[in-house]
Amino acid sequence: MEKIKKYCLLGIGGIGMSSIAQYLMIKKFKVFGFDRFSTSITKMLENKGAKISFAESINNIPSSFNSSEVEIIYSAAINNNHPILSYFISNGYKITKRASFLADLVNNTESYAIAGTHGKTTTSAILTHIFKNNKFSFSSFVGGIMVSENTNFLNQGFEKSIVEADEFDRSFLKLNPFSACITSMDSDHLDIYKTNNSLKDAFLKFSKNVKGPLIIHDSLSIPGIKYGLSVKADYMIENFKLTSNGYIVDLSTPKKSFKNVFCKVFGSHNLENMLAAFAIADLAGCDSTKSIESLGSFQGIERRMRFYNFNNIIIVDDYAHHPTEIKAVYNSLREKYPGSFIEVVFQPHLYSRTKDFMDDFAIELSKFNRVKLMDIYPARETEIPGINSKKLLSKINCENYILNKENFNSNIENSNADIIAVLGAGNIGELIERFIKLKNL
Repeated sequence: MEKIKKYCLLGIGGIGMSSIAQYLMIKKFKVFGFDRFSTSITKMLENKGAKISFAESINNIPSSFNSSEVEIIYSAAINNNHPILSYFISNGYKITKRASFLADLVNNTESYAIAGTHGKTTTSAILTHIFKNNKFSFSSFVGGIMVSENTNFLNQGFEKSIVEADEFDRSFLKLNPFSACITSMDSDHLDIYKTNNSLKDAFLKFSKNVKGPLIIHDSLSIPGIKYGLSVKADYMIENFKLTSNGYIVDLSTPKKSFKNVFCKVFGSHNLENMLAAFAIADLAGCDSTKSIESLGSFQGIERRMRFYNFNNIIIVDDYAHHPTEIKAVYNSLREKYPGSFIEVVFQPHLYSRTKDFMDDFAIELSKFNRVKLMDIYPARETEIPGINSKKLLSKINCENYILNKENFNSNIENSNADIIAVLGAGNIGELIERFIKLKNL
């Protein structure tokens, strides 16, 4: 990295790329990037000093970035025939995939990696909050915008690092963390892994890369330090009671027990994420009193169980894009609002995921009082014939409709539901973000 003075990031506005851009700017490197659209994230990067082009043309590459001092970093969303990437390849630039660059960066620190098919971002954000309050020297790369920091990257030094260990395309196997956590291993990314056993094998390989403490959800068969709710484990939460703004719980470690701890999250799945973060922090040497206080002061992450009030309707915004995650959101809302009429607006993410889990999606979505489906968000994929939202809708056995994005706002404005859950990992996030800003929620 010492010889490189400038970096060009393709897909710089992505949640993973943007944290790397911020790290590089803190290190005083020059950063230029391409992306398709201006967003709140790209505006944040520009305010911090990045130069960004939204026209994907080689004519927009600054002349100062046409040199051997430039390294190109590209995200998984950029395919190999992308015109800008093709230009850099044909002209002999040093080119690195995001996952490899991030792995090289954090492997040179005392790194803490959060793995799992669900819960990575929330667990990483809570651990970041605990490390910050313990005044550790660390940098954190989080897959969501932390509300208290208004960013997905936090720098408080460079001795330690927190990183999400992404199982997509086996990226996490590049990591050699000091400590790690595995929250879950549900079937996903079958376009990459083909079978669930192959996915589990990859998690097992990841676990063997961990040098120190390995924290494992109690339901998983991988050996490690176990955590869970209302089970006998090394780290336990028991007797949890829902309050208006979180839970009161009893929390136990191998050495101590804490009574009546306030945890500022909603949903038992998020309590598990909070417990996982606490366990990692405890084994990292954090002061337990500061860590317990941190559980009660955590402000959350954008698009992770965020609540808004609009015209007597409660809007819940969440990134859920897998049947297990939708189930967790539904159960959390039913726990908090028993008897309420709950509508879900869901945008399926990826044709392959919709195809692989169509029946599971239908089962979980059918639990809501009303379902409105948007078109599938393709992301990196091309259309799979016969796989669409109408087919999924035909399998849902409650009141259901197709919702066009043009009617997204009016659907909320004219709804008679008590609660509207807005779910998905695609551009539905931009739609709800614009609605929230429009209505000053």
